[in-house]
Amino acid sequence: MKRFLPSILAAIAPGVVGLVWAMMLQAGWFPNMVFVGNYQFDLAALVSRVGLLISFLLAGVFVVGWQLDRLARRERELEQRAQEGVNRRFLRRLDHELKNPLTIIRLGIVNLAQSTNLSTDQSSTLDRIGQQVQRLQNLVEDLRWLTELQEERLERTVVNLQEVLDESVELVKAIPSWSGRTIDLSVQEAPWPLGAVRGDRDLLILAFRNLLDNALKYTPEEGQVQVRATDDGSIAEIEVADTGSGIPEDELPHIFEELYRGRQAKRVEGSGLGLTLVQRIVKLHGGDILVRSRDQQGTVITVRLPVVQRDVAG
Repeated sequence: MKRFLPSILAAIAPGVVGLVWAMMLQAGWFPNMVFVGNYQFDLAALVSRVGLLISFLLAGVFVVGWQLDRLARRERELEQRAQEGVNRRFLRRLDHELKNPLTIIRLGIVNLAQSTNLSTDQSSTLDRIGQQVQRLQNLVEDLRWLTELQEERLERTVVNLQEVLDESVELVKAIPSWSGRTIDLSVQEAPWPLGAVRGDRDLLILAFRNLLDNALKYTPEEGQVQVRATDDGSIAEIEVADTGSGIPEDELPHIFEELYRGRQAKRVEGSGLGLTLVQRIVKLHGGDILVRSRDQQGTVITVRLPVVQRDVAG
């Protein structure tokens, strides 16, 4: 509505000016009757009618323009929905076509790795191939999640946020490459425990697992990864902080873009979709996500989610 306000005012202005001028003429501020030859004109009536006629014409032009703009926006929305449908079908087909071949390749690598006749170089090559296959599998899985999230269908239930964080930490610790790494989890217990949120439990676990996985990827073994959770009664704030390599300032605006990988990320395995998934999940739950980072010092990612009123959660 705000963008149409200048047009509405422009349409009304001639009629308002005409009426005001007519009132001034009728009040005797200026001569009202005008003689042209043998004809006498009531200037107040003429001015008011001309002003209203101009306003009427401008209003008609405005209505036609508004309808054309509405139709154009509707057409763009339909085109966007159609394109989203094409993208979803493509991603589902891609998931289906890649899943079985990647599984077969992975099983073949496992069988070859069990052979006792492999040289050190051959074993190393198999390891690298296995890593790339795992990367492709992760990419396919992330693409599938993005496909599901585009439809914005959430199973909304009351979710215990502390349990979500506990399980996310345990899942990441169970990953072989992170076995033995320390993750400090600090959850508010006083003056009240961390509240619950309304949403999809599995998606929330996926989001925090991805954040923790990212933090560990970019943090050396002697570094720290911390999860801090607080609740002010209306918003739960969860921070995932690390003492890793950090994110250069010029890359911060791009980290949530699909398939974006920064300069430092090129040395680390990943699909480039993890943070995109996290942001989409958080937004679908009515929350927001913020990032603070210092290059070569560390990163703090803050997720803010609305909590359920305690009488409802209880």
